[in-house]
Amino acid sequence: MASFVHKIKDFLSGLPAISPLSAALALRKPGRLPIFLADTKRLYRGHAGTRVPSITPWELLDFKGDVTLKLGENSLYAAQEPSFLMMQLAAMLRPVRIFEIGTSQGRTTALLAMNTPPSTKIFTLDLPPELSVPKGASDLHLIELARKELGIAFRGTNWESRITQLLGDSGTFDFSPYYDSMDFVTVDGSHTYSFVRSDSFNAFRMIRPGGVILWHDFESMRSEYGVSQFVDECRDAHGLPVYRLGREQGDSRYAVMRVDAAIKSKIAEWAKRG
Repeated sequence: MASFVHKIKDFLSGLPAISPLSAALALRKPGRLPIFLADTKRLYRGHAGTRVPSITPWELLDFKGDVTLKLGENSLYAAQEPSFLMMQLAAMLRPVRIFEIGTSQGRTTALLAMNTPPSTKIFTLDLPPELSVPKGASDLHLIELARKELGIAFRGTNWESRITQLLGDSGTFDFSPYYDSMDFVTVDGSHTYSFVRSDSFNAFRMIRPGGVILWHDFESMRSEYGVSQFVDECRDAHGLPVYRLGREQGDSRYAVMRVDAAIKSKIAEWAKRG
């Protein structure tokens, strides 16, 4: 029932993008229509100048020179081109400690391990397979996939010893042992607004000055997703320097922020106000 309601909301929010092309797509491939409408709205925001400004990994980190990426180890490749931006960012940053909220099959975990120093420690959190789905969670099909294939991409690899698999619901998990100790945090758990907000505040607490926070599935126009809403709140209501991670040839579905001591202080004040 919830899935049907979200589909109706997605359709209604996409009405301004209805055109003869969308009607033709509805007849040929109706399952692709919500994605088409979301992409159309995203293009409109770009041409109207209302999108979040983009930044490249080089600009974010003030990085000079080239960066070499590793692919193909254990037959693992980036499934999508935007993943290269995430890998470039990690390779440039050379983090000592990484925290990933949302393991799933562990593809991102493995790509991060492949492109960071051998001394980098990675902590990755996902639901225990036996735990019931938390109320209000999104992407139920991915939760079911993780139950069967959690971390499969790094199991039995030479990186596994650097990766600590943590199990728990991010809404109730105790993050305090990791506060102020992470150089890179990725927020890619449940994508509803309440979970994104909760996970992001835990990311804010874990990151140390100079570190980077990365949000996945930014600018998805699906009604159940709240990543864009939270990023807009960070920028518009609190003046935080969150950007769309991009490159000269295009962009990605990532939002990114580099955190310094002043930003940590500003976020702490926001947290106190609730």
